[in-house]
Amino acid sequence: MKYIKYHKAFTFILVIIAMICLIVFMQTSLKASADGKRANGSTIGGVNVSGLKDDEIKEVLENAILEWKSEPIIIQGGGAELTINPQEIQFDIERSIKNYRNLTDKPFFLFWTSDRKVQVPIYISESDVVKNQISNISIWDTEETYNQVVMQASYLKSHEIEAIVTDTTQLKNERIALSIEEIPENAIGVQLLAEALDEYILKPNNPFSLLTDLENLTDSANIEGLNFFGSMIYNTVLQSKVEILERHPQKEIPDYLQPGMDVYIDAFTEKDLQFVNVSEHPYLLKTTVEDNRLKVELYSSVKEATVQVYVDQQPIAPRIINRYSKDLPMGATKLIQEEKQGLQVTVTRKISENGDEQIQEISRDYYAPINRIVLKSTSQPVSDAIEEQGNNTNSSLVENVDLDGDGLPDYDNSNEVSLDEDLPPGSYYDKGGNLVTP
Repeated sequence: MKYIKYHKAFTFILVIIAMICLIVFMQTSLKASADGKRANGSTIGGVNVSGLKDDEIKEVLENAILEWKSEPIIIQGGGAELTINPQEIQFDIERSIKNYRNLTDKPFFLFWTSDRKVQVPIYISESDVVKNQISNISIWDTEETYNQVVMQASYLKSHEIEAIVTDTTQLKNERIALSIEEIPENAIGVQLLAEALDEYILKPNNPFSLLTDLENLTDSANIEGLNFFGSMIYNTVLQSKVEILERHPQKEIPDYLQPGMDVYIDAFTEKDLQFVNVSEHPYLLKTTVEDNRLKVELYSSVKEATVQVYVDQQPIAPRIINRYSKDLPMGATKLIQEEKQGLQVTVTRKISENGDEQIQEISRDYYAPINRIVLKSTSQPVSDAIEEQGNNTNSSLVENVDLDGDGLPDYDNSNEVSLDEDLPPGSYYDKGGNLVTP
C-alpha cells in the first residue's frame, strides 16, 4: 500500500517537472522565433526593421541617421530663416530599440496570436543648442518650433521645417495698402471669411488661393459674400508687389470699388482668386469687420516699392430698341427696360523701385451695356407712323437685335405685329427683331 502511494507521488513530481521543462522550452523557442521574425512591416524612424535582431537594427538605424545628417536643417516662417547643423540632433538608438521590443514582444502563452505591426520614432535627446538658436528668432514660438524639428527628425523626414510664428508685430512696420467698403446687404458670411484670413502671412514666392485657404468656409458664405470679399482682397494686394495668377471679373459692375477691381468667386466652377508675393519680404494681410464695413490692410516690414494702380474707363452707349404691340392704345408707349451704360475697362499698374519704373497691364474687362426697350402701340396716327419709319431708316439708335440671354422680360409674341404691309399674312417680328412666318 505504501509502495503505491510513493509511486503516485513520484509520478506526480515527474509530471510537474515535465510541464516546467515544456514551458521553458516553449518560451525559449518562441523568443528565438520572435528574434528571427518579429513584426512584419514594423519600422523605427521610418526604417523597416522587420525580422532583424537588435544588433542588426542598430546598424541599419545608424546608417539611415548618417545619411539623414548629410543635409542641413532649414527652418522658415514669417519671412525669417534659420539653418541648423544636423549634428546637433542626438539620436538615442538604444532607447528606441528597447521601446520597439516592448511593443512587439509577446508572452509565450499568446504564441497563437499574430505579430504586431508598429511604427515608432527614434528617440531624440533634448538639445539646448537647437532651442537657443530657434529662440533668437523673436517672431517664432520656441517650444512649438523645436517640437516641429524633433517630429521631423524622429522619423528622418524632410529637412525643411515650417516654424510656428506667434509675433507678427515686426511685419506691421509699414502699411502699404488699405481698402474699406461697406458690406452689401445681400452679402452673407463676410464676417466668417474675414476672421479666417485675419493675420494671414503672404510668404515670398508662395502662391495664395482664396478657395484653398477658405475651403471649409465657402459653404458659409453666398456668391455675393465671396465676390465682395475676394474683390476687397484683390483691390488691396494689387497695390503691392504681387503677381496675379488667376482672377475673373463679375458680369455686371458692382456697387462697390471701381470697375475692373471686382472679382468673381465660385467654388462649384472653380473660379478662384490666386496670386503670389514676388517681393523679397513677407506681407501681413489683415481682414477685419468694423461697423458693418470690411477693412483689408496689407503690411510689410519694409516698403520695397511704390505701386500705383490706374483704371481707364471707356463708355459703351446702350441702344434703343422699339417693340410693338396691338394691345396698347393708339399712340401709347410703355418702358420695358431702362438703359444702363456699359464700360470697357483697362487696369494698369506702375511699380517704382530704386529709381526704376515698370508699367504692367493687369486686365481688360468688358461690361456689356443694358439696352433701353420701349413697347409701342401698333396703332398710331399716320403722321407719327411715317415720321417714325423715317427715323428708323436714318437713326442707328433704333435697331432690332438679338436680346436672348440678356435677362430681358418676356411677353406674348402673338401680340406683336409688323407695320410693314408687304409682310406675308400672319407674319411678325419676335422680340429679337427676327421675322417669323407661319
